[in-house]
Amino acid sequence: MLLMAKTLDPITPPDALQRPRLRGYAVLLGFLMCVPVTWAVSNATQSGIFSLMVPPVSGLLALLILNIPLRRLFPRFALTQTDLIVCFSIMSVAGAIAGEWSGLVHPNIFEFPFQSRTNPTYKDQFSKHIPDWLAIKDIAPVKDMEGGGKSWQYSFSKIPLFLPLYLAWGALVLSVCFAMLCINSLMRGAWCEKERLTFPLIQLPVAMSEGGGSSGMWKSKHMWIAFAIMFSIDILNGLNYLFPNLPSIPVKDLFYIDRAFKDPPWSNIGDFRIAIYPFMAAIGLFMPSDMLLSFVAFFLLRKATHVVLASQGIPQSTFSGTAIAPGPPYFDEQTWGAVLAMFLGAVWVSRDYLRGVWRDIRTGSKSEDGGVAHRWAFIGLFLCFAFVVGFGMIGGLPLAYMVPYVALFLIFSIVLTRVRAQLGPPTHEFAFFGPNSIMHRFLGTKWITDFQATWISDSFFFMNRIYRNHPMPYQLEAMKMGQTERLNQKKLFVIIAGATIAGLFLSFFFRQSNVYRTGSMPWSDVGTYLNNILNDRKGPDILGITMTILGFAIVMVLDAIRFRFPGFPLHPAGYLLSMNFGVDYYWSGLLLALFIKNFVQRYYGLRGYDKLRSVALGILVGEYAAETIWMVMALVTHQSTYTISFNDRSLGVQ
Repeated sequence: MLLMAKTLDPITPPDALQRPRLRGYAVLLGFLMCVPVTWAVSNATQSGIFSLMVPPVSGLLALLILNIPLRRLFPRFALTQTDLIVCFSIMSVAGAIAGEWSGLVHPNIFEFPFQSRTNPTYKDQFSKHIPDWLAIKDIAPVKDMEGGGKSWQYSFSKIPLFLPLYLAWGALVLSVCFAMLCINSLMRGAWCEKERLTFPLIQLPVAMSEGGGSSGMWKSKHMWIAFAIMFSIDILNGLNYLFPNLPSIPVKDLFYIDRAFKDPPWSNIGDFRIAIYPFMAAIGLFMPSDMLLSFVAFFLLRKATHVVLASQGIPQSTFSGTAIAPGPPYFDEQTWGAVLAMFLGAVWVSRDYLRGVWRDIRTGSKSEDGGVAHRWAFIGLFLCFAFVVGFGMIGGLPLAYMVPYVALFLIFSIVLTRVRAQLGPPTHEFAFFGPNSIMHRFLGTKWITDFQATWISDSFFFMNRIYRNHPMPYQLEAMKMGQTERLNQKKLFVIIAGATIAGLFLSFFFRQSNVYRTGSMPWSDVGTYLNNILNDRKGPDILGITMTILGFAIVMVLDAIRFRFPGFPLHPAGYLLSMNFGVDYYWSGLLLALFIKNFVQRYYGLRGYDKLRSVALGILVGEYAAETIWMVMALVTHQSTYTISFNDRSLGVQ
């Protein structure tokens, strides 16, 4: 009777007795796998510049292969579905922070003395205004980078030189990441449960992990047929890359439409290609049909806008309306308007949930799912927000500037995370986008001193350049996968934080080792950002502000139409994602996916779509398995190899 009373203790959550155990073995294995994953993300960037990065999937494939003998010989150590989900979550979060954010920060640590030899901006501005605790300014301790040829052991011996700088930058970047993690913790109940967002991009890792890799999609003949075909094509294309006499089957860029136009205005259309990119088209099969149509429709509208403006004597190109100094047709400003409108829409949809969150913050109530209490998540968000604001104030930036600056970045991060969770776009590039553009359109740059401009351009460059590996969506997807496995969200919060820290510092080391080995200095664009401010002092941009309002109005109108007519085919997220460069690579592949998906659903129903889903999973596994082979070959042999990516590997710098 005593045992029964203890078992049925009313204070024990009903689902706690059924919650799977979070095995320390799986957590440790996940963190060990961070080493090869961050190494690959840092040094084979072509394989990780889309929403579903290759290296974490490669790590999951390796664990599934390892699990085959483990299930038979050492069943105690065999990985369960929950274990594999935990490992993948750790690898994906670490890989995200090891991607472009790490790559954007890393050069600023040591490039100043090299750039100062030929670039007056670095000599007169960065070397003068950036403090010693944030950058190396004397060439003597880093001159041995030139020429390359150093081993990883030599790179390891240089850690005492770089570690203080890694810690300084890490404090800033990790504060931004932890602020986003706290927001995800506050909103996980709405985004992972109440709003029933579909999270298309987690379908592959979840399907791969089912039954520890022994059931589910692995028993589908449609998956295996698609896998065999796609894997064979990519292996053949990879061999053709190495041995051009062999045949190939083009599946990436098929035809560049823009190259057929020699005279304006059509020659001003910018990057405009017919391409498939099968893995992106396969991801498109998981996306809602209205999103696929919106992607293509708004992309074509953007291209038409380039041609129309060029016909009126306004030169256009791929990045017109975006880039570092946006101009006509002000796509950057339109995108910011869309972001603000979609943020207000997300707040409105979640208003009842947010009232409950605020009540929990005031009362200190515990979380229903065992996660971090909302009060503590809010305190964490406030502290991280205050640290980032304070970091800007060290550079002389006023509080009234830094508070909206950081808030705008987090607003964009929230919108991007929710859009990705709801719709699962294959990429979200947002090149040259960030709080700099909207702040400087509304406030102008006349008031900014050289010191302040240097600080903005250097310290917050990673928040203004590109977002293909934005960390916040990966954090939320890890929480969602944990929720589907009924894992303890508080422990998962700590694991995600640990993976973020591990990913950042591992990638710093791997990037540094690559410089010592190859002698190839990594790219940075902070000088261009700074010159844009210093050489073009101006007041508020009235036309830019107007276009921001236009973007806001377009999204509000689209939302109103969709509310009144639920079947309306254009989604505001398509406008948001297509106005900036990024969908240009693969829009035609998404159009193909739309036709195939609608045809199958119309004529074969749910049963047909279920088979199509298996085919999509097979294409993804086939492409990612082949890419793993070519990626590892490039990393080990330091040779250029074929890639499924839209950016080719550069010869000799792997």
